[in-house]
Amino acid sequence: MGRKSKYSAEEKLLILKEVLRDEPSKVMARYNIGNDAIRCWKLLYKYQGLPGLQPGHHNQSYSRKFKHSLVEQYRQSTESIELFAIKHGLRSYTQLKQWIIKYNESNLKAYTPRKRDSKMSGRKTSFEERLTIIEELIKHDVNYNWAVEKYHVSYQQVYGWYQKYLKSGNDPESLRDRRGKAKPEKEWTEVDRLKAENRLLKAKLQNQEMEIAFAKKLVEIRNQEVNKDSSSRPFKN
Repeated sequence: MGRKSKYSAEEKLLILKEVLRDEPSKVMARYNIGNDAIRCWKLLYKYQGLPGLQPGHHNQSYSRKFKHSLVEQYRQSTESIELFAIKHGLRSYTQLKQWIIKYNESNLKAYTPRKRDSKMSGRKTSFEERLTIIEELIKHDVNYNWAVEKYHVSYQQVYGWYQKYLKSGNDPESLRDRRGKAKPEKEWTEVDRLKAENRLLKAKLQNQEMEIAFAKKLVEIRNQEVNKDSSSRPFKN
């Protein structure tokens, strides 16, 4: 394959699979790709799936409140800026780095994209919808972009719901929308609450099981490569 200015998501995924099978340095030389790009692709695929590997064509709208919130969370995080940015739905750490600089300068403003640049606008949702979205979000490794595409809601909505859920101590009731309502949505019984908590706990356990399975698979592939290299070496008399 000849050198391209950009690779498609499918091509990036194939290259990542080659890195697992072959010597990484050989694969990077073959495609003229640096180690930083490979590392970034791995993180994007892990936390955002195949959509995360798509070449960026559109600008995402982020509110000033969202930017402030993300910067403040990062300041309290022990994760690298690249890992933190990608886990929270950004395409790279560069965007977050710019927000941090502007935050420190007290000049962090919202970006308002042109209409054709906007990926997904918000919409009204029921309590049960929000509960289902957060349940599936947890199963998919808190992949905000996946949830946006799947449920046709805005990034800020999904992000806000999940943060409320975490800050409440994982209380499903935090997902209720009480703004401007003369009376609240149908209240739960204790059994309803336990059922919802059980749904979200199962989603978390399922995600952990997938993480363990993924890690085991990587170890298995690497062990196969090591054994293959060992068996190909000539024996000394």
